[in-house]
Amino acid sequence: MSDLRPQGVKVNFDGVEREFLFTLNAIDAIQEKYGKTVIEVLQDISDQEKMPEVIKTITSILLTDEAERARWKDQNSKLPEVSKKEAGWLVTVDNIDEVTSAILIAYRISIPDTDEDEDPNQ
Repeated sequence: MSDLRPQGVKVNFDGVEREFLFTLNAIDAIQEKYGKTVIEVLQDISDQEKMPEVIKTITSILLTDEAERARWKDQNSKLPEVSKKEAGWLVTVDNIDEVTSAILIAYRISIPDTDEDEDPNQ
């Protein structure tokens, strides 16, 4: 039997390991913030002018969602939420490529694989 627990992407921020996972709540928060689909928001990462704000916002949303999930599972969890400003301190020129890659991989592994030959009505 396979392990059906959702798996995210581990990211290290100043020696603290956190996890990016695109839950439905995180996806809703991103879409509500931007008024467009997550795919459209992720495409903004390739725009040099929009990229810093998008990376900070998505990092904040994903890490806050992680902290909320941890508290839901264990009321004694001390995992902190992360504001957009704090995310801007966590993401630096030294780790921005790693963080960007982790965001994109986390999104990719969160969506189900589709087999184009499958009947969509099944």
